Amino acid sequence: MQNGKLRQWKKDFGFIEIANGERYFVHISTLKRGGIHQPRIGDTIFFTVGKDKQGRSRAQMAASSAEQLAKNQARREAKSAEVKAARFDWVDYLAMGLLPITLLLVLLSPLRWVLLALFVVMSAASFALYALDKKQATRGAWRIPEAVLHFIATLGGWPGAWAAQQVYRHKTQKGIFRVMFCLSMLINLVGLGELMISSVAHWF
Repeated sequence: MQNGKLRQWKKDFGFIEIANGERYFVHISTLKRGGIHQPRIGDTIFFTVGKDKQGRSRAQMAASSAEQLAKNQARREAKSAEVKAARFDWVDYLAMGLLPITLLLVLLSPLRWVLLALFVVMSAASFALYALDKKQATRGAWRIPEAVLHFIATLGGWPGAWAAQQVYRHKTQKGIFRVMFCLSMLINLVGLGELMISSVAHWF
């Protein structure tokens, strides 16, 4: 654990200077997670040191007091242990159940090749966006809007989105996001069913 003064601040990032003059980059998202919503130059900040993707030192967790930082660390460790203990939740089991149903509907559709191509492209796009969002979250940088992730999932990218959630362990704990992801899967399935019914009716 380190502590220092916020010596430089530009809108959503700045630098914390410790006693020996060394400075550490800190992003606004890191401060907000620690309860610091309106940082000011001169504020004393307690923080833990981590590395960004380029190997540069940065503030990984931060708080306005040593006690608060210790609580945040304990909460994060408990949450991590909980995630490891319960890898799948009800949304994951629903996704696993919907995958074969979706595949069956696609294969039975007269437009099977078009739908297969759509699912492959959208799933690849979803996977790539989740990977990018995970990278951005780690760096404390700009994030992919959740509405974009849900929109692509609804268009047929939900298998890729679900795969990315498991691979990167990303977006697996936020309750409202999981509910919206569930709705995306169901809306996509309903749309696929409607397409199947209209296609069959066309032939009769």
